[in-house]
Amino acid sequence: MKKLFLIISLLYAGSSILFSQSNIGIVLGGGVSDFRIKTDSTEIDKIMNTEDLNFRLMYQAGFNFENVLIERQLYLQFSFHAGSSGFSSHNDSLGMYFHTIHIPLEMKYKHFFNKRGEGYVFGSAGPYVAISYKGIQYDFEEIDNFIEDTDATFDMYNPKIKLGKSETDDIMAFDYGINIGAGFGYANFQIAYNFGLGLANMIPTEQLEPLEGEEPFTLKLKNSFHSVTLGFFFSNK
Repeated sequence: MKKLFLIISLLYAGSSILFSQSNIGIVLGGGVSDFRIKTDSTEIDKIMNTEDLNFRLMYQAGFNFENVLIERQLYLQFSFHAGSSGFSSHNDSLGMYFHTIHIPLEMKYKHFFNKRGEGYVFGSAGPYVAISYKGIQYDFEEIDNFIEDTDATFDMYNPKIKLGKSETDDIMAFDYGINIGAGFGYANFQIAYNFGLGLANMIPTEQLEPLEGEEPFTLKLKNSFHSVTLGFFFSNK
C-alpha cells in the first residue's frame, strides 16, 4: 500500500508540473549500477560485495521537466527516464540485466554566475521510484551443462528474468529510494552527475519467509547507481 501511495504521489506531482510553467529537457547518459547484499554474517557480506557482486554498465535516457518556483533560483523537477540496472559475478560468468522506468521528483536549486543568466551550477535531491519491466539473466555454467546434457538431466535454460515477489521469481520489480544530483548548465545545455540510493529490498518477499522451525534471517539486496547525463532544455527560465 505504501509503495502504491508513493507511485501515485510522484505521478500526481509530475502531472501538475507537466501542465505548469516548465523548462522541458531531453537527457541522455549512462553510468554504473551497484548492487550490495546484507546478511547476518559480516564475513559473507564482505566476500559477496567485494568479490561476487560487480558493477554493471547502465544507460539512462528520457525527459526532465523543471517547474519554476522562484525564477532562476528554485525549481521542482519531475523526470521520466528509461534506464537499465543489474549486476555480474563470478568473473562475469553469472549476472542479471534488466530494463527499468525511473521516475524521480526533486527540488532543484540553481546559482547563476551573472545577470544574463547563461551559466549556472545546480544541485537537486528528492525521492524516486523505479519499475523493472523485463530483463535477462545468464549463467554460463548452467548453459554449458544444458548444451553438454545428452541425458536430458537439466531443464531448458530460460534467460528471461522473472519479476515479482513469489518464491519462483528472480527479483522484485519495484524499487524506490533517494536521488541526488549536481551539475553545470550553460544556456540550454546541462551536464549532471546523479547518485541514486535504493532503499527497497530486491529479494522476492516470499523467499524471505523462514521455513517452519527455522529462525528468521537477514537477506537484503539493494541497488544504487552513479550516472552522468547530458541534457538539452528548450528554455532556460
